[in-house]
Amino acid sequence: MITKKEFFNLFEWSCVLYVAGIMVIFGLGKYWQFHGFDNDQFAGMKIMWNFYSYSKPYVIILGIFEVVGAILLLIPKTRIVGCLLISSILINVILQDYFYEIPALFSAITLQLLVFFILWLNRIPFLEGLKKISNIQKNINPNHLLKHIFYVLLMSILLFIFLYYLILFVNRFTL
Repeated sequence: MITKKEFFNLFEWSCVLYVAGIMVIFGLGKYWQFHGFDNDQFAGMKIMWNFYSYSKPYVIILGIFEVVGAILLLIPKTRIVGCLLISSILINVILQDYFYEIPALFSAITLQLLVFFILWLNRIPFLEGLKKISNIQKNINPNHLLKHIFYVLLMSILLFIFLYYLILFVNRFTL
């Protein structure tokens, strides 16, 4: 008879292997997946397929992130980071599937629920990591909080302006 702890460990590994396997298949399949879509039965799917077919490098980069997320998920020390990366990808997929009426919505939701379950099983280290991240604020003197907020906003605005004009400058030569 296996203990409750052993059962949850085995179940976690089953979920991890399933999600990682599917994400690797999806990630590696991106290279061959998107070409023109001629089925008029699914208008939303035709829009999505044409969108993804337009830029092969974009689709390959998405596939790389899916494979990297799967690899991170397989390594116990990076499992939480893998869950977060895969969640960011899956939430985007779920939203696209929902709003463009893609039939694969249930699959994406199922994968995301499994990722949430894996995160729940690792909730203690996940919450400890969040606490460590939130401790950064202790280095800020409360008397200077408004000044720090002002500097962060000012630097964000300056960065936005710089990037905006950089993009305009680059586009001048590429379009």
